[in-house]
Amino acid sequence: YNLKIVISGIESITSFKFKKNNTLYKTFISQEMLKYGYLASNLVYLSTLHNKKVIDKYIYFLEKVFKKINVHQRSRKKFKILKGPIAHTTFKRLND
Repeated sequence: YNLKIVISGIESITSFKFKKNNTLYKTFISQEMLKYGYLASNLVYLSTLHNKKVIDKYIYFLEKVFKKINVHQRSRKKFKILKGPIAHTTFKRLND
């Protein structure tokens, strides 16, 4: 999907970061993956209970989200992709 990301971590705890608009796209991933029944972000925690079928299904839905991010990045006229506020980057209380 021609996304500029940096992948880090170990195989069982992998993370990725977008080189531009990381917080925006991280929030978008959470928003979109919830539609498919996944509580997700830019971190992937794998365990021995995750078999190939489970991982392939997750990747299938994540690819759909990556495709939407690609469309957003390529758009000359950026459009609103979030249905709510952008995710917080700290543990600051939300009611302060």
